[in-house]
Amino acid sequence: MKSLVAIYTQDPQFYLMLGHILEVDGFSVSLAASVEETFELAAEKPVRAVVLDCRPGNLRLEEAARLKQDPRTSTLACIALVPPDAGQHHIALLKSGIDECLATPFAPARLIDYLHSRLAISRSPGSVKAKSLAYGDVEMNIDTYRLRCGGGQVSLGPIEFKLLRHMLEHPEKVIGRNELIAAGWPSKDNVSARTVDVHISQLRKLLHQNGASAFILTVRLAGYALRKRRGEHPGRLAGGR
Repeated sequence: MKSLVAIYTQDPQFYLMLGHILEVDGFSVSLAASVEETFELAAEKPVRAVVLDCRPGNLRLEEAARLKQDPRTSTLACIALVPPDAGQHHIALLKSGIDECLATPFAPARLIDYLHSRLAISRSPGSVKAKSLAYGDVEMNIDTYRLRCGGGQVSLGPIEFKLLRHMLEHPEKVIGRNELIAAGWPSKDNVSARTVDVHISQLRKLLHQNGASAFILTVRLAGYALRKRRGEHPGRLAGGR
């Protein structure tokens, strides 16, 4: 059974990003936007840990204390993700009962390793800690949700991450929009082709802005393909845009 982690945040994009990282590593996740929602979730489901999203000016000291004092959540592992300039407030969070503080931006592997250790979850002997995909100078680490592009670190949204991952798994293959919808939105069947085009456009811009050796080619009436630049300007195949 997968260990359930509650992500306490009011930022939907942050939840989607962190949730994807944890799910890739075998956890299940659920959103809690308030202390009350966290209490309700813990009363209804076997929550094992709470990740508290602390922001500048709001380190959630009161919420952290309530989580560690209420019997529904007092025994859960509580990890606070805090701004890098929080300074002495780290101590205040620890005094409130928080089990661990990680300064943002943090390496997802640190959070995952802590959860495995704290929850006594063992990885299977044959598991690989970090799965990587690469094409040209575009390198993606699946487990840590990191992307290097053109020699530098790049941030991706959760949908773009899924789409680029699928393209890296099938480099140079022409991939249709329906296949990309299945990769980027596996639980939805009402995503339009236009939505795919918008996200692919964002990926194309990101690769270009970071000087990547790979680009996304539009293949007219067929879909998209991840190709390498060979000195020429990335054009269109059969009139694709």
